[in-house]
Amino acid sequence: MSSHQSEFVIRPNGSFHSRTGIWLIALLVIIALGIAMRFAILGYWLILPFALLDVMAVGIVFYLIIRQSEYVERVVISESRVEIFHIQDNADAKWEFPLHWTQIRLERPIHRGYPARLLLGCRGEWVEIGGCLTDRERGTLTQALKDEFRRISAHPGVQGPERGFAD
Repeated sequence: MSSHQSEFVIRPNGSFHSRTGIWLIALLVIIALGIAMRFAILGYWLILPFALLDVMAVGIVFYLIIRQSEYVERVVISESRVEIFHIQDNADAKWEFPLHWTQIRLERPIHRGYPARLLLGCRGEWVEIGGCLTDRERGTLTQALKDEFRRISAHPGVQGPERGFAD
C-alpha cells in the first residue's frame, strides 16, 4: 500500500472463533446428554427429547454467532477513489466512489436508544459502514476517515476540486 492509499478494516469484536464454538458445543452435548441419559436410566425418559431440543437450540445460536462474527468491511481510500467492500460468506459486495466527491455522514438517530449511522456516498448512492461499532467508535471512525480524506486530497499529485468532501 502506497503512502497515498489507506485501508480501514471494520469487523465485529469476535473473540469467539469457530474452533472454540465446536469445542463448546461438544462439551455442552456431553454434559446435557449425560445428565439426560442418567435421568432416562432412572425412568424419567421424557427428559431426553427435551435435552436434545435444548442442545439443538443452543447449537443454532452458536452457529449464528460464529457466522455473524466472520463479517468484515474494508474501506480503501486511494488517490482517485474510495472503495467499500462488505465481505461475508457468499454475499460479498463492492462500491466505488470518486474520492473528491465522496461525502461522509454521521446521522444521529431519530429515536433515543438507537445507534447513529455512518454513511459514505456520492450522487445519491449511500453505503452504511460500521454497523457493528458503538456510537463512540463510529464517531472516531468518522473523524479518522475525514482526516484521511484531507491528507490524501492535500497531496500535490492528487487532482480534484478544492473541496474534496462534505461533512
